[in-house]
Amino acid sequence: MLRFDPNLRWLFTELPMHERYAAAAAAGFRGVEVAFPYETPAPELAQRLQDLGLSLVQILSPFAWDAGERGLAALPGRVDDFRRSIGQAIDYASQVGRPLIHVMPGNITPDMDRAACREQLLANLDWAAHQAASAGLTLILEPCCRARFPQFLYHRLEEGIEVIRELGHANVRLCFDTFHVQTEEGSITERLQAAWPYIGHIQIGNVPGRHEPGTGEIHFPHLFAVIEAMGWAGWIGCEYTPSGPTLETLGWGAPFGIGAKSPRA
Repeated sequence: MLRFDPNLRWLFTELPMHERYAAAAAAGFRGVEVAFPYETPAPELAQRLQDLGLSLVQILSPFAWDAGERGLAALPGRVDDFRRSIGQAIDYASQVGRPLIHVMPGNITPDMDRAACREQLLANLDWAAHQAASAGLTLILEPCCRARFPQFLYHRLEEGIEVIRELGHANVRLCFDTFHVQTEEGSITERLQAAWPYIGHIQIGNVPGRHEPGTGEIHFPHLFAVIEAMGWAGWIGCEYTPSGPTLETLGWGAPFGIGAKSPRA
């Protein structure tokens, strides 16, 4: 059966962050994603996860999101900042169950040389992949649609895949986010099948609006059947804005043991 985890920056936002873990567990989830968990000491978070029977699936390497940054990996002159960020992420991830580490390239503004930024990305990721491999960790790259991230370095799946191919590290994988893929490219089942050998994580959100399955144009029962038939053994992250109170929008998850009254198996 497919396994789903909520991104706690998006779901259960009716609650303070520290209460969202228990709410997710009570709703039947067995994993969670937390973009920036670093304010909670790693041993404290590890104990909370253990007590609730949860796995931490994915985190981001830290940067100043609230200040408008969207990563560091491709930014000229920020190598030291990038390496500190990766070091912090690796140290934290190693203590909380070794989640995937999502590494973002940053905003490539019009005054920057995109070719030079791409070379910087490759150099930084090569270094980071070696560091992560030593700790038994995997890095994730996620192409994001230009409608939401107009200054991103890669918007389409093939752009992210080409970076992964050039790097040649087994622990650098692709995040397939249904919202970004459908918004930017369409033909989502075909895109999924073509990208399959490179995918290390899947996230879901519907189009338009980035709400839960059942609210938009993606027919998720079909997509879930395809994912399961292809033998997916990883997690599927719920990275969407619920169209109402979180527990009232989990009806799509009933076949997978998720919902307000779902017992934990």
